[in-house]
Amino acid sequence: MNKKILLVLCLVVAVDAASFGLLLPVVPFFVNELTGSFNAIAVTSVTATYSGLQFLGAPLIGRLSDRWGRRSVLTVTVAISAIALIGQALSTSLLILLLFSALNGASSGVFAISQALVADTVEDRNQRTVGFGAIGAALGLGFIIGPGIGGALGAIDPRFPFVVASAFCLLNVVLIRLYLPKTTRSNQPEASTEKTKNPLLTQGNHRLKKLISIYFLFYLGFSAFSGIFVLAAKERFNWGPQPTSLVLVYVGVVAVVVQGALLPRLLKAIRPDKLSIIGLSLVAVAMLGVSVISEGRELYVTQFLFAGGVGLSTPGLRSAMSLCVNESQQGVLGGMTQSVVSLTSLIGPLLAGQMYESAGYGATFQTQAVLVLIAVGLLASMPRLPAESQAVNTPSA
Repeated sequence: MNKKILLVLCLVVAVDAASFGLLLPVVPFFVNELTGSFNAIAVTSVTATYSGLQFLGAPLIGRLSDRWGRRSVLTVTVAISAIALIGQALSTSLLILLLFSALNGASSGVFAISQALVADTVEDRNQRTVGFGAIGAALGLGFIIGPGIGGALGAIDPRFPFVVASAFCLLNVVLIRLYLPKTTRSNQPEASTEKTKNPLLTQGNHRLKKLISIYFLFYLGFSAFSGIFVLAAKERFNWGPQPTSLVLVYVGVVAVVVQGALLPRLLKAIRPDKLSIIGLSLVAVAMLGVSVISEGRELYVTQFLFAGGVGLSTPGLRSAMSLCVNESQQGVLGGMTQSVVSLTSLIGPLLAGQMYESAGYGATFQTQAVLVLIAVGLLASMPRLPAESQAVNTPSA
């Protein structure tokens, strides 16, 4: 892959992640300002609404990018997100906040299209995994920048991070228009209906279906964890936006180091599927650790394992899935995997909020760990990934 394009793509992903990360430390406090309560169900409904509309919008965005070009679709969707974030900042009720969260979610497509761009331009499996790792590291970099700024601004006013997040989106529009290459229908010709249909509907693509199931289980646990984390830290350790944002920044730093520096070296000695098994196991251990700790400082140990595990597992899973479809389906696959993330981000926080209210702190995080351990078992039971020359494609490829 052209290094300049990858660098710009990583910058776009980092800015997008920062715009989202800005909001993480402040959502419970903004909901409290609007409703007078830190109710877990109300707090997690904001994330769930965003994710629910992202679930519906991501496949469409992926298909549109296959047909009309990555850059054009990215420009429009990011501009819509900028408008939605301003609407959230000006919200005067929980209902208005939820409506603009829905609009923001429906237009969220940066990461899905970024994955498709990597898959478009990299054929070698290990290099493709490195490419996915690079944009994963950029995601981590965004989560270093975003929560740190969001926590500081949120301590002043929980509305400020939404305004800054909108400005970040506008910066991304500029980066996309100026520096990402234009892809057109002439170099991404419209494929046949057979080749561009949902690859999960292709008969015989059992490996992809199992990988998607693993991805779903992992992200269900991950989303439940992320959706309740800030509120749980407030309730258990009496933390406000700033100490919580410091932990989120720390997670981002670890993820960047793992995916940007450690992953390429580990891939020389360990297969991507084994790295994914190791990474998912670390995530499960971290969740179990969070369920039993009694002091906030212990989060720096559990979140080290959590961030490292996510950094090791997700690039290999994405790379493995990308090898299961033909090139004309990469945008569809990117939208589909983003939909999996969005669906789990809808279900996970809602389940976590309900469980947190009914079963308490420990049981909430232990249940998340069980989901990830099931994903570990499924991945370990799969046959070894095929050699590069035997990469799995759909029968129509």
